[in-house]
Formats: sequence, structure tokens, C-alpha cells
Amino acid sequence: MNIQNLFTRNRATLKLLFVGMLSIVMLIPLSMIRAVIAERQEMQQKAEQTIADRWGGGQGIGGLVAVTSTPVANTDNRSYATAEQWTASVLTDLSINATLTTEVRYLGIYEVPVYTARVKIDGHIDQAMLDSLPAGGDILFWLPLQDVRGVREVSSLSIAGLEIAADPLSVAADKNSGLQFLLPASRRTQLVGDYSLELKLAGSGSLVFLPLADTSRVTLESDWPHPEFIGQFLPHERTIDANGSTASWQLLGLNRRFGDQWPMSELAVQQIDNASFGMRLETPVDGYQRSERSVKYGLLFIALTFFTLFLFEVMTGRSLHPVPYVLTGAALAVFYLVLLALSEYFSFLTAYLTAAILLVLIVTPYTGAILGGKSRGYLVGGMMSVTYALLFVLVSSRHLSLLLGSLALLLAIAGLMYLTRNVDWYHYGDNEE
Repeated sequence: MNIQNLFTRNRATLKLLFVGMLSIVMLIPLSMIRAVIAERQEMQQKAEQTIADRWGGGQGIGGLVAVTSTPVANTDNRSYATAEQWTASVLTDLSINATLTTEVRYLGIYEVPVYTARVKIDGHIDQAMLDSLPAGGDILFWLPLQDVRGVREVSSLSIAGLEIAADPLSVAADKNSGLQFLLPASRRTQLVGDYSLELKLAGSGSLVFLPLADTSRVTLESDWPHPEFIGQFLPHERTIDANGSTASWQLLGLNRRFGDQWPMSELAVQQIDNASFGMRLETPVDGYQRSERSVKYGLLFIALTFFTLFLFEVMTGRSLHPVPYVLTGAALAVFYLVLLALSEYFSFLTAYLTAAILLVLIVTPYTGAILGGKSRGYLVGGMMSVTYALLFVLVSSRHLSLLLGSLALLLAIAGLMYLTRNVDWYHYGDNEE
């Protein structure tokens, strides 16, 4: 058997190997498109950070914490000196009611949800808690805040008939952040009773709370319809609908991983944040995430298209040159780039429909011409429409994508097996048109 007869007898095998190799080669443009998506996502993240820096970042807020100082002796072999040690003590009762109103801010083509929160803090100080503090001296009430840049309004602290103005935190400010309210030592006898405080905070991303009391009750109302409850504790009650959400938490001091008192120099606010809980502004799957998902399925759908062309070769006996495969693969790859570009300006559904329709309109007449019949081109276009409709379902589904994708692949393989069950692969191409 000479070489020419060997190639002729194994033409189907060689063409199938070519189709498989070309499908693998298509990973190169797909990886380049994924790099473009990653670059655009990074630009979006920079835009979000820029807006957060100017508007306010993720906010965390706790109840008032009493901070007192005690002298501590520092001795060595040559000298004796005293220094102040600041100790934080949680109060008895805490109730926080927050109302969060969202809006969208833009930087170029990027949009970022931000919020304004009105927070009302109420609490109680009892005599037992007051007796646990060091006698004499001023008491500094610390209000922990994650990002003080977002403070738009703050009322005076109303406590036992007193009104105390807010000041920047001056104690252990290198490890902690927030506001302080200074109660003079001469007013300590008036301290027992209820306190209240109101703030207006601007932030983005998330709003969390710190359970800094023996009993903490938090209620959060929001107009954001896609909340994600985060932190160490889930709400014990919640309601979510198209108009927003409402959530409530109730925690005891026993639920915390730290005690009722701690030295300010030893327990930083980052460690206290580990006990936080609250809500994040969850953004539904955006265009970049869906574009990246679609590219992940790109190799599968490009390979299916190639094997569809190969199947037409087998069924019709009309052999195709490698060039149509390469051009069709290029069009399929550019589809994902067009989808990415359109999704930055339109909804993902609109972008996907536009890109898919353009692809089908390009490929359908071209395949009809190379396969020798318009009806064959229409058939290829119809199959592409079905497969890309399936791709849209896969990239839009958050939880069923794996199940749907695996079932669709199994059905596609079963369909190819059925259509080629009677093909004489050794005599493929003997009767070319």
C-alpha cells in the first residue's frame, strides 16, 4: 500500500485529528480574551476603590465602649516611672437601628453602588458596670468606626441628661479608629442611666456591626434587593423582597471571643472586627463575570461547531479545506470579545443577543457557501443558535451551570454517535461532490 492510498484510507482519522488540534489551538485566542477580561475587571475594581476613597469604604460600627486609664509602673535597674494604661470596658445594653439608602455612582463606564446609613444607637449603663471601672478620673466613651471619612453627621452623646460633643479618637489611635466622647470626672455620679446617639454614615461595599455590650440588638433596613449577610452571625429574622430587606440580630456577650474588658494597646480593632456581622451589597452576576464564564465554555462550543462542520463533511461527502475551519474558529473567538465590549455599555442579555445574532448572520451564509447549499448553512446556523442559547443559560445560572453543562455535553455526544452510527469511516470522501 503506497502513501497516497494510506492517506486516502485514513482521511477521516486525519481530518478528525486536525479538528481536535485546531480546537486545542483555539485555547490561545481564548486565553488572550480572558486576559482582556481580567484587565477590565481590574479597571473596574480600581474604579470601585476610587469611589470608595472619595465617598466612604466599608463601614463597621459598634456600641459605646468605656475607656479608662490606670497608672502602671515601669521599672528597670536604673529608673522608676509610671505610665498610663488604657482599658476598654463594654457597657450593659446596646440597641442599634440602621436604615440604609443606596444609590449608584459612576466613574467613566463603571458604576458602583454606595449607600448612606442613618444609625440610631441606644444603650444603658447600670451601677454595677460603673463600679467595675477604676475610681476617679475622666471616662472616655469610644465609638468604634471602621472608616471615619464616611461620617456625615453625628449628634452629641445624650447620657443621663448630659450632652457630650464628639471628638476624634485620641487613645491608641494607631490601632483603633472611631470617635470619642469625654465625660469629666466631676460628672461621673450622673452617669447611670440610658444613652443615645445618632449618626449619618456614607459607605460602600458593606455595613457591619460589633456586639460590644452584654446584650446587643441590631435592626437593619435597606432598599438594596440583593443583600448578602456576612460576618460571624446570621440574622435571626430577615425579610427580602424586590423593595429591599430587613434583618434583625440579637447577641449576648457570651457569643464574643473576647471578654468585657481589655487593654487598648493589646486588642486592636482588627481583632474586634472578627466578631462583626452585617450585610454586604451583593451585586448580581455582572457582565465581566458572565463573560468570563462564557469563555470558560468557549473551547467546548468551538469544538462542537468544528465537529458539526466535520459531520457535514461525513454526511455529504464534501471535503472542506482547513481554511474554512480556521476562519470559522476566528469568528467564534471574536464573538467573546464582542460580547465583552458590548456588556460594558448594555445589559448582558442585550449584549449577548447582539453578539450571537451577528455571529450567526456571519457564519450561516459562509457555511452554506462552503458546504454547497443554503439549506445546509441554515441548518448550521440553527444548530449554533441552539448551542449559544444553551451557553447563555449556563453563564446566567449560578447553581445549575455544572449540571446543565454536563447534561448538554452528554446529549451532544449522544447526538453525534447517533448521526454517525452508519458511517463507513474507511471510505469517507470516496464520493465527493
